[in-house]
Amino acid sequence: MIPCVKVKLPTRSRRYGVGKEIGGAVYVHRNYASIFGADVMNMASRLPPDFEFAVVKYQVQTGAVTFIECPTFDTLPEPVLERTCRVRPDGISIVRQPLSDPYIYHHKWLFVDDDYIGFDVEDSRRRSQAWMQLPSIDYAHIGRRSFWLANVAPLLQETG
Repeated sequence: MIPCVKVKLPTRSRRYGVGKEIGGAVYVHRNYASIFGADVMNMASRLPPDFEFAVVKYQVQTGAVTFIECPTFDTLPEPVLERTCRVRPDGISIVRQPLSDPYIYHHKWLFVDDDYIGFDVEDSRRRSQAWMQLPSIDYAHIGRRSFWLANVAPLLQETG
């Protein structure tokens, strides 16, 4: 049994009040994309007609925006990224297909505000608390679905 130790959770973007900041980018659920301004949302007009994005990644320094398909955002604790479409400020866009070993999102509660109704925000926070207190987690590799399923998810099931 793993002892219940309170770990320091990451915080939402200080700049925007919502969003996960990592690597110079801010990630938000599409419902919150307006915090980046009208220009960012206008970039969505560059998306293919069948592109259903759930997440918006805003690269603060460059102004590039990546729209990310993530249909499991509300249903899985660690949702899976699918296609992405990166739109540069000059309007050039690049669609990338899903990876064979896709990335997953952690701390999805950071992408939304506390009043978001798509999933239980407090439950997502507790999920972050649970996996962050697991011993010997290799944080360098947890972003890949295969690593998470093989090395972290089983430990979470053991701790119940």
